[in-house]
Amino acid sequence: MKKTIVAATLIVASCALANNAAVTDVAPAKAECTQCCKHKKPDAKKYIGTEAAIKAALDHAKLERAKVRDLKCELDRENGVMVYEVEFESGLFDYEYDIDAFTGKVIKSKKEFD
Repeated sequence: MKKTIVAATLIVASCALANNAAVTDVAPAKAECTQCCKHKKPDAKKYIGTEAAIKAALDHAKLERAKVRDLKCELDRENGVMVYEVEFESGLFDYEYDIDAFTGKVIKSKKEFD
């Protein structure tokens, strides 16, 4: 990565000098693609929202919202996929869910004895 930045900086600087232009501040070139999901900016308008993600997790766990505590929900990227990470406790168990941010489908669920 450092070699790429240095090479891009040298190329820009040498082109500027060749054209008798002064090089003052050269920003490193970014070599990001636009085809893979890792570099696309998330479009929050298409997401299901935190309430729908929480509902999907609670439905899967067969629990009512009033029976859970320490409920947390946060949007994150897991292996290139945007997900809502939902965590909560109920009774003697800790629950963790990854809910697909676009479809609301449960991607991963985990129930552990606390």
